[in-house]
Amino acid sequence: MLKITNKSTFINYVLLIAAIVVMANIVSRNLFVRWDATDNKQYTLSESSKEVIGKLKDPMQVKVYFSDNLPGPLANTRRYVQDLLEEYQAFSDGQFVFEFVNPDADDKAKEKAQQLGIGPVPVQAVENDKMEMRNVYMGMVLLYGDKKEPIPVIQSTEGLEYMITATMKKIAATNLKNVGIISPENEEISTQNLNRFLDQLYTVRSVSLGSDIPADIQTIIMNGVSDSVKLDDLYRLDQFLMRGGKLFIGQSNVKDFFPQPYATDIRSNIFTFLEHYGVRIGKEMITDQSCSQIQMQSQQGFFMMRTAVDYPPFPMIRNFNTSHILTQKMTVARLFFVNEVSSAEAAGTTFTPLMFTSDKTGMLNGPFYQINPTQNPMMKAFPFGTKTVAALVEGTFNSFFKDSARYASRAGFIPANNNGQIIIVTDNQFFNDRRAGGVQENTDFILNAVDYLSGDKELIAIRSRDVSMRPLAEMTDSERRSWKWINILAPGALVILFGLYMWRRNRQQRKMLEDRYA
Repeated sequence: MLKITNKSTFINYVLLIAAIVVMANIVSRNLFVRWDATDNKQYTLSESSKEVIGKLKDPMQVKVYFSDNLPGPLANTRRYVQDLLEEYQAFSDGQFVFEFVNPDADDKAKEKAQQLGIGPVPVQAVENDKMEMRNVYMGMVLLYGDKKEPIPVIQSTEGLEYMITATMKKIAATNLKNVGIISPENEEISTQNLNRFLDQLYTVRSVSLGSDIPADIQTIIMNGVSDSVKLDDLYRLDQFLMRGGKLFIGQSNVKDFFPQPYATDIRSNIFTFLEHYGVRIGKEMITDQSCSQIQMQSQQGFFMMRTAVDYPPFPMIRNFNTSHILTQKMTVARLFFVNEVSSAEAAGTTFTPLMFTSDKTGMLNGPFYQINPTQNPMMKAFPFGTKTVAALVEGTFNSFFKDSARYASRAGFIPANNNGQIIIVTDNQFFNDRRAGGVQENTDFILNAVDYLSGDKELIAIRSRDVSMRPLAEMTDSERRSWKWINILAPGALVILFGLYMWRRNRQQRKMLEDRYA
């Protein structure tokens, strides 16, 4: 044990301790070890990000423009950004460097930030005991060779690793893969939301089956049709699949007129076409006890009130194929007017279910559907079990037109493809921003599917870690009633038990005092 015998020894002892503390801080700063207790390892750099950064051929520089003295939550975001970038740097073998810049302290830095696509954003902050609006900088720009790609605003840690890694892939890629989107004619389908997300990694183009599909399109996203497709158009889609193209289609057997309370069957040759490749779409509309809600008007005395009611034709999907990379991390999806999808057992193909309803489902028979829950009692009956509503079919595809003299004799006809892939969701407007396409959880699945079909699986694992919704487990009516009474009675029972405990303790204390001083 060190003995302090004089002032000099004491000073040396203090200096030694200070030096040890300083060295420990320096070492820990560069050789950091973190314990990530989150179930999805949200604060640990994923293997996919490490793989992407390991492929950089040239140095990548990141300029992070953050204001100082940010409000509390945003200050935590700044710390997270720095920690995350330090992990990128640690695994980059010197190919990744970053620096923080405060534009508020330098007009030149502010001007440079504007040139790079980073502008100020208004935030609320408490100053001088009152709420005020401040303009702050919270963005970054990635520089790679002569390319630049800004991330203008970073307001949350959620999805940040995916955003950075996706931007790295985009800026480092020499040629972006092409994705085509086909929408039915004469139908109001908006895919702007989907385009915005796909543009981060792909070149997105509108495609029409009325003309030849460009040879550089690798993957097609196809909105569902509500009528038969011209044979020439089907031929172009068939030959796209035969040359190795991948198809992601949202197709059901129901044409709805929502919010009007009715729907009809769809009669189309698209079902025969898909069945040829191993996909069979059922004819009954599926209803599900686990469902989304809609607003409905009801008479309450003299007033018309809008109330939220369960709507079984809008199933809330909570059951997924956890053994497949596409859906292993998904927790919820929202679909609209769906049918069951099953295997047509086409030779040489493999059918993989991806999404399932709950185990309490019903079926409505067409060709006409009354879909007002207050007028159709069948919408409240759920006698059936789990149904598959999304699937992947892959394997050897033979041309739909191989036995057609008219089409098989055309120049350049391709009779088969040994590596075919189709993903189907039985929602006719799955890609429509105004419907399923506008739901964030569905967007995650769409992006996963496009990555999978495009042979670009690195980002699926990262995207799946950022779960934006964790729904509560479904409970039966009896369980709900039980928990309701527990919540009502438990607080009162605890107060009574505590009162009895205090009464008994006071009684014992009085008895002890009486025995001692009697």
